[in-house]
Amino acid sequence: MRRPGETRRTMAGAVMVAAVSALVLSIGIRAQQQAPAGQAAARPMVPMAASSILLNPDAHYGENVSLNGAVEQALTKTTFSVDQDKTKSTGKELLIIAPWLNAAVTPNTYITVVGEVVRFDPAEIAKKVKDYTLDLPADLVAKYTGKPAVIATSVITAELADIGKRLPPPMTPAEEAFDKVMKSVSAANTALQKGVSESSLELTKQQTTILKKNFMEAQLFFKNRGTADATGWAQDAYKFVDAIETAAVAGKWEDVQTSTKSLGGMCSTCHAQHRERMDDGTFRIKG
Repeated sequence: MRRPGETRRTMAGAVMVAAVSALVLSIGIRAQQQAPAGQAAARPMVPMAASSILLNPDAHYGENVSLNGAVEQALTKTTFSVDQDKTKSTGKELLIIAPWLNAAVTPNTYITVVGEVVRFDPAEIAKKVKDYTLDLPADLVAKYTGKPAVIATSVITAELADIGKRLPPPMTPAEEAFDKVMKSVSAANTALQKGVSESSLELTKQQTTILKKNFMEAQLFFKNRGTADATGWAQDAYKFVDAIETAAVAGKWEDVQTSTKSLGGMCSTCHAQHRERMDDGTFRIKG
């Protein structure tokens, strides 16, 4: 019979595995959704153990895998090795190359790696990963050359932190201020939708006041950057907000709804041209 403590540990382990699996699945779906226009979607990921790749590497070169294993050794800032057993060294380690690793891995802890299986060759790594310089010393390059390795796009710890993503550069003061404006727009727009659906003049006017201020600030931001199209869209957004307020005061809620839809479309147009999703999942203004 299983003891209570063992049952709790088993359940905790099952929950962690399920959570990691869900996170890996979402990474795979996002990668396919973000494939550039005109290019084929990313190849599906294959669940894999490090030992399976090492046993028959030729069968797995070119595959995208979600790999579970134990960290054997942190080699450099962007490379480490994994083994299948965290309790002992088997001498069968798989090299992981994580170009944008933003935190250190912990030896003897289980980790999930998402990436492509390759035959290790520094020249090929340079071709596959732009803006990255392999930091393995010569002796380790010699050790792993010709052997299987994984170029990681995600490195997920037991705490479900993805430490394999490139972190975005710090925002400038102007970008930080604009980010706050956009977050305010998002919150005000959500509240505006509620006010419009309820035909609430008070709530609608509260949010249009906020949005007018926001879009004035957006106009100034884009004008200072010399972004003519976005400056014009911010001006048009201001006009739609003003039309929403005017129609609401007059009790013309059908007109309010029409202008509200137009406002949403204007925001989407600007986002498509001037907003980008960073590797860590956050959004930034382009450029």
